[in-house]
Amino acid sequence: MDGMVLGVSSALLLSACWTDLKRLRIPNAITFGFACAGLAFHLLSDGWTGFRFSASGAAAGVLPLLLLYVLRGMGGGDVKWFGAFGAWAGALTALQLLFFSVLWAGGISVVLLLLRVPGIRHWGSQLPWPWGDHPVLAGRKAAFPFMLAVAPAFLSSLIFGGFQPQ
Repeated sequence: MDGMVLGVSSALLLSACWTDLKRLRIPNAITFGFACAGLAFHLLSDGWTGFRFSASGAAAGVLPLLLLYVLRGMGGGDVKWFGAFGAWAGALTALQLLFFSVLWAGGISVVLLLLRVPGIRHWGSQLPWPWGDHPVLAGRKAAFPFMLAVAPAFLSSLIFGGFQPQ
């Protein structure tokens, strides 16, 4: 990932994390603004080849998540965020980040389930939970901002070389 794309992708991640952690929402102004800028940047820098790269990245970011959105397993802002990320980073990188984000989300979900184990339940209920019903009490309704999984996936991909220029 080149420096410009990395910088913009990092700004996209930080702005989405901020709003998702504060309000459990990623505004359209962030997702659509970054997506349009990504399409324009790649069109202007590489012509129609760049535009196809960006559009296929946006599609790769959105399409795998549509089913989760329809089943209410994920919010629409998260789906659009991956589209915006893909518009900048391309299809392969968007799919890599999606894969690692799902792994991190699975790890977070395991921790939330462990908080409900009888020996841990009392300790778990003492943890602050600003995102709706506390996971100890919510059962299957427990939720967390998906950016809690995307941010460490993004960082671990950078550290361990998961993002490669395309």
